Amino acid sequence: MNRVLSVACLGLNFLVVFCFTAQAAEFTPLFNGQDLSGWVREGEAGFSWQDGMLFCNGSGNEPTWLRSEKQYENFILRLEYKLGVYGEGGVFLHAPLHGRNSEVGFEIQVSDDTRNIRPVELSSGAVFGVLPPRVQSSRPFDSWNSMEIYFNWPRLRVTLNDVIVQDLHVTDHPELRERLRSGYLGFQDRGKPTAYRNIEIRELPSTMPPWQSLFNGHDFTGWFKLQEDDASWTIDDGDILAADGNGYLVTEEQYRDFEFETYLRSSHLANGGIFFRWKSLVPKDRGFEIQIEDIRDSNNPTGSIYDVRRSREMPIEPGQWYLMQVRVVGNYGQVRVNGRTVAETYELPVNRAGHVALQMHRHGSWIRFREPRIRRIETLNAAD
Repeated sequence: MNRVLSVACLGLNFLVVFCFTAQAAEFTPLFNGQDLSGWVREGEAGFSWQDGMLFCNGSGNEPTWLRSEKQYENFILRLEYKLGVYGEGGVFLHAPLHGRNSEVGFEIQVSDDTRNIRPVELSSGAVFGVLPPRVQSSRPFDSWNSMEIYFNWPRLRVTLNDVIVQDLHVTDHPELRERLRSGYLGFQDRGKPTAYRNIEIRELPSTMPPWQSLFNGHDFTGWFKLQEDDASWTIDDGDILAADGNGYLVTEEQYRDFEFETYLRSSHLANGGIFFRWKSLVPKDRGFEIQIEDIRDSNNPTGSIYDVRRSREMPIEPGQWYLMQVRVVGNYGQVRVNGRTVAETYELPVNRAGHVALQMHRHGSWIRFREPRIRRIETLNAAD
């Protein structure tokens, strides 16, 4: 009897060890301690490796950051970090290629909390600028802190030194629910030395419908050109480059309800647009237009639904890259620029399927479109 029990216990112990090992094996290291393989410096070279640690010396400062080569949607991210006195920085989640990471995606704050006597928006574990941590659980500066971030849309849970400091559904928060659902992981350079180690990730299944890329980066397959005069449409460094005139680049496919996004950059005083539900140029049946005109006092500045809703703000710097997102369902339209909703209406003038068309509308200027993509919406309540 004892022998049987011993064998059973041995089997149970093996099962426990096996399960633990299998679970641990699901985590993949993101930093090898020897170089920056798998990571990309954006901005000044403030990041390096030192004694097996990922180290930020603070020389770059904002907007310098280090991003993963790969994009992630749902995951469990584990890491340790250490700050000096007055240290501060951030861990970026769902960060965009261009734009303000803490507003387009998410930033989990890391900070020297010895100066604070209660939880505040800038304490370690805060969702930067939106939600303070439930409690302060960071250790004194120059000590290692352990952090686990569980992001399985819409749930975001942050554990700091074994204490849950965030546990929320981001869709319950107006300032968070429209943010990117996938993107890069990254570390912020806020001008203060910061060290990270034991960075690992476990990816979780996707909960998001797939995107359809609208441009392959090599040729205009899937598009056709319409010229009002001599606008130039070329491919430059993987971007669509429109310049010097008036004309349109139009998708062959048509879309009715969808989500669309692209990165944009333009020359000073450029004029153009992105049309949706487009049918034809002659006769003029162009659907509706999202304006591109980086002039703050324009009747229709960048992000406006042309002559329907004027953009309420223009959160971009002329000449810099930014992310434009458009959501269209029935008569509802929403435009977001760099993570902020700038125009919204329930009175779209055209409600039917149509093409997407990119417009160039000024001589002596240019507009770049990078990574345009679209996702059809079959059934969706516009009020969600």
